[in-house]
This record gives sequence, structure tokens and C-alpha cells, in this order.
Amino acid sequence: MGKAPTTDAVKRLEAENFVDVIPHQGIVVKELSVQEMQQINETRFVLEPYIAGKVAHIFTDEDAKKLRAYIERMKACAESLDHYEFIVQDHRMHMDLYSLFENKCMIEILENLRERIFTVGYTIVALREGRMQTTIAEHQAILDALMKKDPAMAAEKMRVHLMNGWNLI
Repeated sequence: MGKAPTTDAVKRLEAENFVDVIPHQGIVVKELSVQEMQQINETRFVLEPYIAGKVAHIFTDEDAKKLRAYIERMKACAESLDHYEFIVQDHRMHMDLYSLFENKCMIEILENLRERIFTVGYTIVALREGRMQTTIAEHQAILDALMKKDPAMAAEKMRVHLMNGWNLI
């Protein structure tokens, strides 16, 4: 890889507040503070229940099949204690749910937080015994509400899911 793409990547990571570049010393990867994790979850808490409620009425059997497949893969990851792949599947499930919503501005906000959301999720799942099983049950409850095309229930199940994660930070 050439110098220019590497420099661009480091500048982007710095601009997105993932690293600090210290001239003539190196690059330091930043860890998310508890406050940053709470702010990310607070943003999700405002947007994701709203999105879940809005997509409930357009949710199809094909959408359900996709989300069910993520849940099945998450179950396999939980059995093998593969925290990283579990969060990959969790993250993809949420991103697929966002993609059903037609408000590009909200989706863009969540996509911009994507890597930080991933980090927060991994931190919670890796450090909290039993969180993978709880997450699976919460995702199943969200899926059930979406399949019933119940906007209020879908929003509430998403709210519960996010609040439970928030309480573990």
C-alpha cells in the first residue's frame, strides 16, 4: 500500500476521533469513554425506536426471513462464545432494519456512528456474561412485533433492547 492511501486513512481516523496523531511520536488509538458510549446509546435511543415503529407497517415476510437469519447466526456465535462475530451479526441486523426506512438523514446519522456503535456493542457483549442470550431474546421480540406490523410494540421492544444495553455501560 502506498503512502498516500495510508495518510488519508489516518487523517480520516483522526477526523472521526478514533486516533490522536502526535507529531514525531506516533498514533494513539483512542478508547471510548463511558460518557461517549452513553451519548452514542442516547442517540440510538432517540432514532431506532422511531425507525422500528415506522417500518413496522411495511415489514414483509422477506424482511423477517433476513432478520431471522441474523438471529440464528447470533445463536451460533453465542454457543461458541464468538463475541466479535456476534456483534458483526447484531450490527448487520440493525443496519438492515435501518435500510427499510426512507429517511436518509436519520440513516446517515446512524451510519456515521456505525463504528462507534460496533465498539460499544462489542464492549457490552464481551464484558457481560449472559448478554448475548439477552440480546437474542430482545431481537426476537423486535422481530415478533415487526411481524405483527405493530408500530407501538416494535418501537417499545427496540427501546427496551437499547435501554438494557445502556444500563450495562
